Amino acid sequence: MDMTLRTYDPSKLDKFSLRLLDLASIVRQMANLSREQGIEELPLHDKKALEWCAKLEQWAHKTRADLEVKILQDKAERRGRSAAK
Repeated sequence: MDMTLRTYDPSKLDKFSLRLLDLASIVRQMANLSREQGIEELPLHDKKALEWCAKLEQWAHKTRADLEVKILQDKAERRGRSAAK
C-alpha cells in the first residue's frame, strides 16, 4: 500500500470532512427514499465499502491522536522558548 504524507491546513481538513459528509448524505437520501417508496431490501455489493469505512475510521483515530501529540509538542516548544527568554 502506498502511503503518501501530505500536509493539511484547517481549510483542507474542512474540505475533506465536507466530502465525507456529502457521501453520508447520499447514503442517508437512499435510506429515506427506500423508506418512502416501501423498498424493504436493496441488494448492495458492500464488502469493499465496509472495508474502506473501517480503514478510514482507523485512519481518523490515528490522525486525531497524531494531532493531539503535535499540539502537546508545540505547547512544550512554546513553553521552552518562553522560559529561555
